[in-house]
Amino acid sequence: MVGNREHPAPLKVIGLGLGRTGTLSLSTALEILGFGPCHHPFLFGTESDVWSKFAKIAQDNPSPEILDDLFRGYGAALDNTAAILAEPLYRAYPQAKFILTTRDPAKWAQSMKKTIYRVYIKCKERETRIASGKSTKEDLILSERVKRLGLLEWTKVYNEWYHQGRLKTDPEGELERHNRFIRKLIPSEQLLVFNVADGWKPLVEFLGV
Repeated sequence: MVGNREHPAPLKVIGLGLGRTGTLSLSTALEILGFGPCHHPFLFGTESDVWSKFAKIAQDNPSPEILDDLFRGYGAALDNTAAILAEPLYRAYPQAKFILTTRDPAKWAQSMKKTIYRVYIKCKERETRIASGKSTKEDLILSERVKRLGLLEWTKVYNEWYHQGRLKTDPEGELERHNRFIRKLIPSEQLLVFNVADGWKPLVEFLGV
């Protein structure tokens, strides 16, 4: 039992590092070490409604019960869908172990702009073309798809609500801001600041396996 909840989600490890900091590698490692299944949005692919679910609850300070429903059946949660919910996740699972994956800020910014931020820009450009009547048939098909999945809404929540546009103006500083916030939020004895280049040793020691 966690708090007054009789059947909380079985999360034992929560990764609060931003996407492109090695979260997928960490997910694989956690599975090997027996802390899976891991909730990582990349593993759901582009046909999942995971984006829609998280876009709807992210800004509303979700309750532990809502988080239990989202993470039911998972032993670990990682990547951006967890990172932007750090406070409610810590409140809901105060006994979990938390891992902050990090990376050289300049290299992270370069990788993020080619992937996560690029998706956001493509979505915005497409919607602008549609609104101005200059869209193609492909634009309309893709627009309907990303709306159905909640991907358009998610990219706005992630870039505009959580990062407040700073991924464009100061991406390196934004990574450091997020990391400082996590270090302040999570007690040091429950938090591993982890670079995947450091290998297995710090991870295994932190998890006690």
